[in-house]
Amino acid sequence: MPVKKITKKFNYSKKDLIKLVLKIEDYKFFLPWCLNSKILSIDKKKKDLKITADLEIGFNSFREVYTSNVVYDSITSKIEVTSISTNIKKLLNIWKFETIDKNSCTVNFYIDIELKNPIINIIFSKFFNYGFEKILSSFEQRAKETIKY
Repeated sequence: MPVKKITKKFNYSKKDLIKLVLKIEDYKFFLPWCLNSKILSIDKKKKDLKITADLEIGFNSFREVYTSNVVYDSITSKIEVTSISTNIKKLLNIWKFETIDKNSCTVNFYIDIELKNPIINIIFSKFFNYGFEKILSSFEQRAKETIKY
């Protein structure tokens, strides 16, 4: 099923981009097809952060809530997302951040996803690349709007 890996340079600090990705409750304001986003729980440890969150995704008459575990490891600068929803067969989403300099970084992004419903999965697969590009550009636009130097 759909797998995508991309590496991209951003003209924002690693710290600022990590904050942007972890601010899940704001996804509903800028992420395409995200109707609602909320954090269900947060567990902060010394070197990592564990979040359980819901995303409500929808378009036309389709509407689903997906629950995920989000783990941020501050030592490796990695965010790993896995699904705990019953409607997602498999989800592994990894954001890995590497500093270039004070105001720029590289983001390595990986996603491997498969939905349980085979019919929806076929449709999803056909639009995956388009959706991926739209989501990535929405994060870039959000960074432009919210990160100030």
